[in-house]
Amino acid sequence: MTDAPTPREERFFALVYPALEAAGYTTYGHQQRLVADTGMNKSTASRLLRQEQIPHVKFFPALAKAIGVDPVEMLVAADILPPEYLESQQTLSENKQSQVGSGSITPEEAAERLGIHDDVGRFTLFAVIDKLKSPAQRDDDAETPGGTAAQM
Repeated sequence: MTDAPTPREERFFALVYPALEAAGYTTYGHQQRLVADTGMNKSTASRLLRQEQIPHVKFFPALAKAIGVDPVEMLVAADILPPEYLESQQTLSENKQSQVGSGSITPEEAAERLGIHDDVGRFTLFAVIDKLKSPAQRDDDAETPGGTAAQM
């Protein structure tokens, strides 16, 4: 017998499970594809598909990409970030770089200047930056060696 899901698990799975279904990961025989696409091991993927356990945050970037969910929304749903991050993300996206008044720097440089050194904090910052970029900037990044280190 399993324990009842926590409110945190309910929020996370309410966001993630429909996206897993839409991406075809919940159909019979597709667990291995989820493993390949996210880097999770089979037992972690199985617990995710059975909605028994939220995977470790290190799998969030690949999972978000595989199922087409905003990684910041996943972090908020998992109670890793407070809901205010989604509101601040909206406010930031309304500003253009020219209005901010700063030159181009890499996300890694921004993290250093802001004093963000822990893995979760850096992941969060990079996810927000990636979300705020226009689709054209994301395409340019894909062609530039260094991935997330592309210029803002």
